[in-house]
Amino acid sequence: MSPITFDQFKNTLTAAASQRGRDYTNVYSVTVRWEQDDTQADKDPDRFQRMLKDLNVGAATELIIRHNDSTPALTFQQALLEIIRKSKANSESDHNLFILHYAGHGIMKDGSFTFAETKGAKKTINADRILLAQVKDPQAISDSDHLDVLLIFDCCYAHVATRAPTTQRRVVEVIAATSAQTPMARSAPHNTFTGKLAGEIARRKRSGHKNVEFADLFQTLRLRVDSKIRPTHSILVGVASVLLPLNGPRTIDPTSIPPDYTALFSVSVSRDLSTDEMKELSAWMRSLPRFAGLNIDKVYHTQSMCFIMRSALSVYAKLHKLDGYSLIAENPSPPLDLDGLLQPGPSAAAPKKENIPFRVEK
Repeated sequence: MSPITFDQFKNTLTAAASQRGRDYTNVYSVTVRWEQDDTQADKDPDRFQRMLKDLNVGAATELIIRHNDSTPALTFQQALLEIIRKSKANSESDHNLFILHYAGHGIMKDGSFTFAETKGAKKTINADRILLAQVKDPQAISDSDHLDVLLIFDCCYAHVATRAPTTQRRVVEVIAATSAQTPMARSAPHNTFTGKLAGEIARRKRSGHKNVEFADLFQTLRLRVDSKIRPTHSILVGVASVLLPLNGPRTIDPTSIPPDYTALFSVSVSRDLSTDEMKELSAWMRSLPRFAGLNIDKVYHTQSMCFIMRSALSVYAKLHKLDGYSLIAENPSPPLDLDGLLQPGPSAAAPKKENIPFRVEK
């Protein structure tokens, strides 16, 4: 893990520990599925549309890839380029959001993330090349286009590229049903990832939340260990998460709620921090809203300065795959008091193995 500069550390951590409230001028959305998909994905567009309504967003365009389409990849690519063209901001004061929802099969084929019509994967779309590369490419969508992108994949998803530790004006975010390492991506038709996402947004609306951040949604759904679907998340561009207002009473500020799922991670900074800088960093963390849950566990002097830190999973999710940052564990228990644990008792007798509360949770 290569160390990052102090300014990179400060800027990325500051960006991740905030919920960026952006008033989008326009929100454009599309839901995509195959006509003869064999996962019953035809039920999910309605769930996605209900979710958009709770977010006070207009109805999505529905793109159905027909079974008799001899060039499904070209059909998808042309539709994608057209909606991206329409979604770009028309003026410097505007900032728009494009949401793409896909339900169906997601597989790895020839090393690329791929949409497939059926489990047999006779008809496919190279989503890595046609979709992900397009929305990440600064020549296709530049900062001056003022366009954020949110991709919701109700399928297996895999993307391993790292990112430079820089902040940008735009965001490309992915939230997906599960990673490619999980055998079953889609559960029963009434219990899909789209359904769970829409259900959690509806619950927050009923509870009176002012808004919803998608990294925080990922955190909540990840907590539900009884679920057959463990969602995955990645930020492809930027160090922020899409945040949208809820269509409801809006009386609860979500940033006042402490995290229910945390991450333990390390970050390597290329130079030692002075005492004043450490005090300033500590004071800043104490001033953060409760949702961030950010604190320092340990600091080690190596060839650089290595910080072991804790935060809400929603905060770390924005830093994951950034150069310099590395996940240690999800939702870890408090650190063991080794001094007390290993301190010999009055009799100096060795403790019995079964009495030592040592358990590593991952």
